Amino acid sequence: MRFAFPEECEVELMSEPVTTLTRHPARVVSIDPVVPRVLPNTNYDEISFVYEAINDYTTIWIEQKANEARLRRSHTEESVKTTNELSKVNIWKLSEQLQSRLTLQASRVKSVIETEKTRLRLEAEARQRSLDEEKARIKRLEEEKQRVEEEKERQRLEAEKRRRDEQEQERIRKEAEKLKQEQEQKRKAAEAAELKEKQEQAKKKQEAAQAQKAALSTNFNSIEKQFLKYKQDIEDIKQNVKNAIDQNKDLKKSVNAYKRKINPKFGQLSNSASHTNFIIREVVELVEPVQRENGLPYKWILNFMAKAIVDQAESEVSIRPDAATPLATLAFTLLLKFPEFEYFLAARFVKKCPYIIGFTDPMTTVEGRARMNWKRIGENEWENEVKYDERVAGICTVWAVMTRLSDEGIGIFSDNSSWQFVARTLNTPLSLIKNTHFELLANWWEATAASFLETFGKQAVKVMQLMVVRFVDAVADRKYPSAARLRILGEDWAGKGEIQTLKEMES
Repeated sequence: MRFAFPEECEVELMSEPVTTLTRHPARVVSIDPVVPRVLPNTNYDEISFVYEAINDYTTIWIEQKANEARLRRSHTEESVKTTNELSKVNIWKLSEQLQSRLTLQASRVKSVIETEKTRLRLEAEARQRSLDEEKARIKRLEEEKQRVEEEKERQRLEAEKRRRDEQEQERIRKEAEKLKQEQEQKRKAAEAAELKEKQEQAKKKQEAAQAQKAALSTNFNSIEKQFLKYKQDIEDIKQNVKNAIDQNKDLKKSVNAYKRKINPKFGQLSNSASHTNFIIREVVELVEPVQRENGLPYKWILNFMAKAIVDQAESEVSIRPDAATPLATLAFTLLLKFPEFEYFLAARFVKKCPYIIGFTDPMTTVEGRARMNWKRIGENEWENEVKYDERVAGICTVWAVMTRLSDEGIGIFSDNSSWQFVARTLNTPLSLIKNTHFELLANWWEATAASFLETFGKQAVKVMQLMVVRFVDAVADRKYPSAARLRILGEDWAGKGEIQTLKEMES
């Protein structure tokens, strides 16, 4: 049988056996808890013996632990006392050091403050001296400036007096010469008239030479590149806008709803300015919500409106030219309101009427005719020339009106583009000139020639005279009916001094 204390109890094991027990001094028994007890063969009760041995060992262990606790407590109290005394000493030393440092710091701060005050005072004094010197310098400059101005005024008065004296002398001299000149002028009048006539003839020859030079300088390759650029724009619109919408049923449904609301407005335009403005406001209000989203539907709506405007020009303006003004007003207002509209409208105008940028294809092939917007009415048959001329001329009329609606214009819808159209048309090789060109020029004349003349002045007069005389005469043998119409418009201008124009909208 083994006896031991629990593991959590601190037990100091004895290295030597206890030799003295209270009741049994004659026995030597080891009470080491880890060594098994072997009881001698005696007559005592074994259990009582073990119990007494444990009790004696416990009493000795408790007394030993109590002594150790008293000793540790004594040591701890001594240590705490020593530590407290040492802390008081350290606190006193730290307090003394802190007070010394604070005193030193206060002294230094006071010194710095005094130094800074002295520096600021010296700087203020220096600034005041500088201000005083600057005021004195400005005063000297003002006095010098006043003196110079007085001197200039004196010199001006003296120069004015000399000028008046010289003018008076010059007047007297001129009056003396005037009598002589009047006689000389009578003699030279006939010579001057003859010289003027010769100069005018030389000027006309020079203008003709300049016109011929301009014809040679027109870069038709560049014009074709410009045409192909707009043609590519149409392809891009078809691919990136139209086809993209067609592939999305929800967007297709949405834009068709806008289309049904906007499309009737183009047919409701009239020659009334107030009614036209009302229609324009309605169209703008329909487009603005889509513009704020600035997405694919917005581009689709812009492309639809561009196509609708050009289609309206083809179908209605070709029959009723006065319809061009309200339609052009609507189109130009949309350009101003929606800047992105120019990309779609310009491409559509050039596609349907490439003549407005000065492009003319020889039209010797099917592709050439398609480029110039000819329509097929059968597998191997094209529309007649009269119908074709009316369609493209209607488009040109709307474009021409748009070029005069603003001083600055927008893109190809400007005075400069109008000048290019006329110049490039007149410079087109005669082999490519058709009745169509004269139809377009005649419609352009009625739509914007008056504004063109006002904008470009004398240069416009030269170009318009060249258009209605020399250009018409160059193909007189072909007997184009529209060329005859253009000549009549020019003769009417030359005879009456007025240009026949389209009817303006009523208020």
